[in-house]
Amino acid sequence: MSDIFISYSSKDRPWVERFAKTLESHGWSVWWDRNIPTGGSFNQVIRQELGTAKCAIVVWSEQSVESEWVQAEASEAKKQDKYLPIKINESEIPLGFSQRTFQSLVDWDAGVEHAGFVQLLKDIERLVKSPPKRIEFGPKPWWKRVPPIWLVSTPAILAAVVAIGLMLWSIPARVQVELTTERMEFEVAASEQGKTMLSGFDVQSVAIEKFSTLAFEPVTIEVANPLQYRVKTDDFPPSAWKRLKVDGAKVTLGAKDQTRHPRVTVEGLNAAESETIHLDPMAVAPGTHVTLAAREIYGGKKEGVTLQVTGQDTLTLSIHKPFKLIADQVELRDIASPFGNQDELTYRITLPEQASWIAITALSGGLILSPTFVSGQSTSFFSGIPVVTMDLTKQDPSGERVSALTGQGTISFPNYPHLGIVPLKEGEAIGLERLDKFEIERVTLRSDGGGMNVVGYGLVKQVRTKRGEIPILHSLTALDALWHNARLAVFVAIVSAVFTTSLGAYRLWKEFKR
Repeated sequence: MSDIFISYSSKDRPWVERFAKTLESHGWSVWWDRNIPTGGSFNQVIRQELGTAKCAIVVWSEQSVESEWVQAEASEAKKQDKYLPIKINESEIPLGFSQRTFQSLVDWDAGVEHAGFVQLLKDIERLVKSPPKRIEFGPKPWWKRVPPIWLVSTPAILAAVVAIGLMLWSIPARVQVELTTERMEFEVAASEQGKTMLSGFDVQSVAIEKFSTLAFEPVTIEVANPLQYRVKTDDFPPSAWKRLKVDGAKVTLGAKDQTRHPRVTVEGLNAAESETIHLDPMAVAPGTHVTLAAREIYGGKKEGVTLQVTGQDTLTLSIHKPFKLIADQVELRDIASPFGNQDELTYRITLPEQASWIAITALSGGLILSPTFVSGQSTSFFSGIPVVTMDLTKQDPSGERVSALTGQGTISFPNYPHLGIVPLKEGEAIGLERLDKFEIERVTLRSDGGGMNVVGYGLVKQVRTKRGEIPILHSLTALDALWHNARLAVFVAIVSAVFTTSLGAYRLWKEFKR
């Protein structure tokens, strides 16, 4: 004797099997498998099982409504007042059986909470007189909550959403920057070689400001009597020079008073003959800010630069040739000088070959070097500098930040030529955002006084330009990159289509089997 008798069409057997096992999991005995023992009467066995069962569930479907056996079993169940009808699809219940309330299990699935199934359990409990075992229902998986037809159409929807997202997603692009500017500020990045070096160059002179001390170990040091200075020839007679006793000691020059703007100028021994001195590469630490600005001299031509180094306590200048050092508002601290009370003194210095350096201690606001180059020559300096930021603006007389560009230039995208070349004009604002592996390849001081030619190359997230009041964004979107990488685009499309289509097809197949 079973608690539950299930009447169904054999064509619905897969669905009924899951349904029967679910009822059994609630603790009730279920007769549903119509394998009649050998020699047994089919009619007799069914009549016996239906008669002894406490309730009879009739499964109405497109197949069972046409079955005479199901209709006969439903009639008998009604007579015995144990008839519980359910529908598993949208078929119409036959006349004579539609007057009773039925439970729709069209979208029921085993293990998932369903209102119709919950009510059916209550009806079974009423007839069987035995409560079901409590089973916790888990949340319905998302792929079962989504209609199958939506999953089939998902590739097109997903492609549209992804395309819009890729159009809005800017990614770094490799750019080549060539421009002319009178001012540039950059932050030094870490170098793969360890220290970052500001490459050396030849100068007529270099002025040093915003320092606290200069230290070096001279082989010889001489000081000139300031009273014997010859204005016409801009030099001193041999008799003006007095050698100081150093004996290999370290010599320090320090500022007398910072409010009086101390300044030291290093130049060749024969300044009248435009003798140059060579400055060796200078090491700078990552995170150091360097500002380069073209400096107007010799009748308005920009033949010098001002170099400000901020964020580094010391900087070393390496000079191998003997040189003159003109100290203004600076005092000699380690050895006695016969002219120590003078505001400006000129020294002739020879450094040892193995230690030809001047160690400069900077002030917190940043050290300033002002090299002057030979007039009329195009001078190249500072090459191969890795940077993380680059600012190409200056401050106008009113204090506003404006463009520092003084000539034409271009920005190109070597790996993506379809993006074209962005032309730059004098006075046009430019912003380079999120530099990565970016390197200033070359900085050249123009011989015509037009500022500095700058060439840089590396990854940039976005390039912004501004002409007048109109801002213009130049960037590589992820869609551009994907569109111009055919293999990657095809792979993404195939994966998206196969995944979503397979999931939708599986759901449709499951629905068809029901």
